[in-house]
Formats: sequence, structure tokens, C-alpha cells
Amino acid sequence: MPVFEVIDQISLGGFRDRANEDRLGLAGRHAWVIDGATGLGEPFMGAGSDAAWLAQRTHEAFTRLAFTEDPAELMAEAAEDLIAAFETERTREVREPWELPCGAFLLASASADGLTLTWAGDCRALVKAEAGPLMAFGATPMSEEAEAGLVARLSGGGDPAQRYKEPSALAELRRQRGVALARGDALILAPDRGFLAHMRSARVAGSRFDVLLMTDGFAAAELRYGLFPTPAALLDAAARGGLGEIGRELRRFEHVTDPDGRLRPRWKRSDDASAIWLKLAI
Repeated sequence: MPVFEVIDQISLGGFRDRANEDRLGLAGRHAWVIDGATGLGEPFMGAGSDAAWLAQRTHEAFTRLAFTEDPAELMAEAAEDLIAAFETERTREVREPWELPCGAFLLASASADGLTLTWAGDCRALVKAEAGPLMAFGATPMSEEAEAGLVARLSGGGDPAQRYKEPSALAELRRQRGVALARGDALILAPDRGFLAHMRSARVAGSRFDVLLMTDGFAAAELRYGLFPTPAALLDAAARGGLGEIGRELRRFEHVTDPDGRLRPRWKRSDDASAIWLKLAI
């Protein structure tokens, strides 16, 4: 069976006083990153973070299902796990679609003849086959630029660690999330089967790969802040100093170079940032 080998991994919380809402993992022929989306209202899962709950339950489902070969079958079963857990553990009724716990994920699945990537939302993967070009999947520079533009338009110039809570920003984020979480037709990871119809996937043929899976908070080092101007530069930096050094540069930018979010507009000063770097030999 094809097996991933972990070269390095990292998961940095964005806030000292709040749970890390990212998860990463590796089991069987699959590896993944999961990014819970910050809640925009009253939580469902008691006093804890709905986003952390979603990320943890998805991580548990992926781990349990890791020896399922077909990633589409794995995701269908994981969706059922999420729905069952939400119905069992939620503390109140859903009033508006935007309230649902939600997030993003990217799943890398190895098979006898290559690699399949499956995702929803804004996680990112860099894949370098031994005899091929470096390829990127998931979040893009354009998607990051669009979000930065929205922040710049809606931000009232308040605390850059809490801009998403400003009234105009919160109203727009709730509107967008309500569209993304229409019942039965969710566009992103949620306790709703609808997201299965909107997942994206890509197939990469080959027998040897370097794979870097990232939540958007880690990919920001390349896409949002331009600390590494190309995917290749990011991978080169990982090879030189490990993912920890990239994480330190990321936090230096956020807390020292641009703590007010003027150079690079963003909802929060720091986001949770997670990555897992893997080798695969088939």
C-alpha cells in the first residue's frame, strides 16, 4: 500500500486565549488539513469553539475512515459522521444557515498510480512529482486578493485582531456564509451533505511526490503577504529551515512588520496556521 512519510508538520494557534481551530493528520493512504471557520454568532457546541469542534470531528472521521481507498467514498461517509455528531451534540436549533459550523479541508489520497487531491474551501496544496512541474491546488492569489479587498472596504480601522466583528463586516460575512451554507446545498465543509456535490478534485499521475498541505493561515506566507513570491520559493524555504522557520517569518510579519493590517488587510491579526509536508513513494 502506498504510504506517506512525514518530513515536517506545524500547527500554530492564531490567538493565545482561543482554541486552535485547525487540524492536520495522516493515516492509511490519506493525509489532510482542516480549517474550521471562525463562528459569527452564538455557538452551538456549548462554551467551546464551533470551528474547533468541526475540525476535530472531521479529523476523527478521516482517521476512522483512512483505509477507505476511494476519497469520494471516504468523504461521503465522513459527511454522515459529521451530521450524526452535530445532531447529537448541538445545544440548540439552527435558526439561520450562516450559523452552521463550517470550514475548509484538503485531502491527499495515494493510490497505486498517483495522487488524488480533494478539497472544499481555501486550504492549499503544493505538489511536486519527481518527473514533473510544481503544481498548486486550492486557494489562489486571486482568491486572497479578493478577500483583502473586502476587508479594506468594510474595515472601520478598529482593532486588527477583531475586524471581523465590526458591524458592517459581520453583516457581510453572515450574508456570504448564508449563501455558502444554503440548506442541502452547502458549498463548503459543514454538517450538511450538500457540500459533497461541490467538492473539487484533481488527479496527479506519478510514483514519487513531495506534497505540502496548508490551511490558509499558513499559505498566507506566500499568497497573502508575499514573503515567498512563488510556490517554489516557499518549498525551498521549507527545505532550508523547515516549516517552523516559515511560521516564525509569518508571525514576525503579522506582529512586527504589519500589526495593524495596513500593508496586507485581513480580518484578524493572526490566523491559525497549519501545514504538513510529506513524501510519497508508490
